[in-house]
Amino acid sequence: MNTYEFIVGGILPYLAVLTFVVGMAYRFKVWFKTPQPARMTLFPAPQGSTAKAVLAEALFFPSLFKGDKLLWCASWVFHATLVLVFVGHVRVFTGLADSIMLAVGMTKATIDKVSVTSGVAAGVILLASAILLLARRLAFARVREISGVGDFVALLLLLGILVTGDLLRFGPHFDLAQTREWAWSLLSFSPVVPHNPTFLVHAFLALLLVAYIPFSKVLHFGGIFFSQSALRR
Repeated sequence: MNTYEFIVGGILPYLAVLTFVVGMAYRFKVWFKTPQPARMTLFPAPQGSTAKAVLAEALFFPSLFKGDKLLWCASWVFHATLVLVFVGHVRVFTGLADSIMLAVGMTKATIDKVSVTSGVAAGVILLASAILLLARRLAFARVREISGVGDFVALLLLLGILVTGDLLRFGPHFDLAQTREWAWSLLSFSPVVPHNPTFLVHAFLALLLVAYIPFSKVLHFGGIFFSQSALRR
């Protein structure tokens, strides 16, 4: 194991998770302590809305749909596909999904076929959606005006993750067993790092994004639930 592999696969995962946890704890503390002198909602909502309305906003973005249907389409498809990719990564790292599918009667060959098909589709859709979102920030003056450096950093990190992820999918395939071994070895604090250079770049960018989340607008997935309509302080 060379120095680069050791840093990316053996040190950065712990630093990224620690930064994420500490950063999230700080953000939650700030949210809880921020005074709210008036009843306000994060999104346009009728008086007396409940946590159900906030959940609907988090899942289906109705206010965004009313304001910009093209952006809503790209954003919703992007977020929905991102959830599927997360589920796929749970399979990569744990094998839990495989056990469940085998238990309901699917064969290993069928599971692998579904994984390849859904993985290819998700990778293409996510990359296209991310490129569209970046192009929108660059093409429209009103969007550029409200876009900071952090917005572009998050998008570029995400694009790097998606490109390297697609390279792993379409190029020489990553070793699933080796990837699982690395994930489990981190839990025992004795990391066994894969040697695949594309995987290491993919992991490096993904871990940077994890560490960056608490300090970026990516955190909107958490802040949405701190609206008055959800907490009713």
